[in-house]
Amino acid sequence: MRSVLIVIAVTFLVSCGGDDDPGFTSLLGSWTYTTPDGKIKTTFDIVGGDTEILKFENQTIEVDGSDGRAEIQVENIAELSIGKVRVNANDVDLVYSFDITFNDLTASDDFTVINVVTASYTWPWSATSGPTTNQLENIQILRKE
Repeated sequence: MRSVLIVIAVTFLVSCGGDDDPGFTSLLGSWTYTTPDGKIKTTFDIVGGDTEILKFENQTIEVDGSDGRAEIQVENIAELSIGKVRVNANDVDLVYSFDITFNDLTASDDFTVINVVTASYTWPWSATSGPTTNQLENIQILRKE
């Protein structure tokens, strides 16, 4: 009888393990995107700002394998959507003002991706003919692991 009680107790304790990971519940976290040609990569963090406003920081940009300092401009921020995010190179080592702009951003239901309706980025930048702008549609910015 005692061994039956021990088996029941052990079974109960094992079944009462920690709760499953509840997953993400907001856009707060680290994010990354790389263009299909691999020429432009950006990362940024979304953190809590003033009451219920999202704040962007720690932005980086990599242009054709070269890391650089970046600036970020964000417009129309809401809890689940963002109107526009522009990350541009602000680094003398990158020579030109490479940038990537995301338009009409929305969070996925599980907050693991940010869906982007349209985007554009500058690559390449020629000293003689100037910048080439590339257009993208229906892309996803991924949460960094």
